[in-house]
Amino acid sequence: MTWYVVRTKPRQEGRAKLNLENQGIVAFLPEITLQKIRRGKRTPVTEPLFPGYVFADLDDYAGKFHKVRSTFGVSKLLTFGERPATVPDALIEEMKQLNAQSSTIQKATAAAMPQIGEQVEITEGPFKGFMAQIIGLDGESRCIVLLNWLQKEVQAEYEFSQIRRS
Repeated sequence: MTWYVVRTKPRQEGRAKLNLENQGIVAFLPEITLQKIRRGKRTPVTEPLFPGYVFADLDDYAGKFHKVRSTFGVSKLLTFGERPATVPDALIEEMKQLNAQSSTIQKATAAAMPQIGEQVEITEGPFKGFMAQIIGLDGESRCIVLLNWLQKEVQAEYEFSQIRRS
């Protein structure tokens, strides 16, 4: 098997892969699932590992070159001068295995991340040792906590590395 690198149009990796497969061409789109904050909630989002690229197995490069180039979602076949860019089969197989494992890793990562409503202990800064409750997530690595200080409830922002689950 010879895998070629196909450059896709912006954000059309899935479309290009589907259209290549509809033409009988074996295509592979490595993806990764990440935790992103959308509308204040942590949600899993699946994105291409290599944005703008799909890998295609072309047994007859010369015969399928124009077919691939005219596929919806495809921009061009990546070349270095006159030579097409190829990827070893072993590397594609490794990426396929990683693709299969990424969902398991994503579930473990989601369980490790602090969630809204959880009680945590502050481990750094002037409030070290205080107990607080997470009331919001701010970005990829920060959270907003509510803590009791001088008989008042105070909001503060902390990095995930500055808190510990209790």
